[in-house]
Amino acid sequence: MTDDLISLRVTAHEPDVVRVSVRKEQFLVGRPLEFDAASPRIGALEYALGALAGELVNGLRQFAWRRRIDVDRVEALVTGELEHGLAYLEVIGEEGAPRLARVHLKVFVESADEPGVRRLWTDVLERLPLLVTLQSAVPIHLALVVTS
Repeated sequence: MTDDLISLRVTAHEPDVVRVSVRKEQFLVGRPLEFDAASPRIGALEYALGALAGELVNGLRQFAWRRRIDVDRVEALVTGELEHGLAYLEVIGEEGAPRLARVHLKVFVESADEPGVRRLWTDVLERLPLLVTLQSAVPIHLALVVTS
């Protein structure tokens, strides 16, 4: 196995839920799309959006630490706009494929070094593998808010 290979094991033993195992960790994933706010499971698309925001938040923190830029807090709000979501449910008359039409990601950073954080932001956006990959598939609107 090379350092560039990422391997996960996914098993299904229950209806509507799979178990994902990676290294020594596990998590459960619900249906591909979740329309029920009371669902007990996190849907696959919700995990993907959370992973994208998590990559950006942790990426900013890690790169700030490496470059000795003081960052007190980092938080993100992410929304994904779905196109043809009812096609997933096979609703009669719904055409097209269910897909993300666009993603909005707003990141809030608390730091006394606003110019340093803004330079860091530009560099980090080019080095995050999930973000760079998804940007070629779906429009991702990014916004940075720096407070002191």
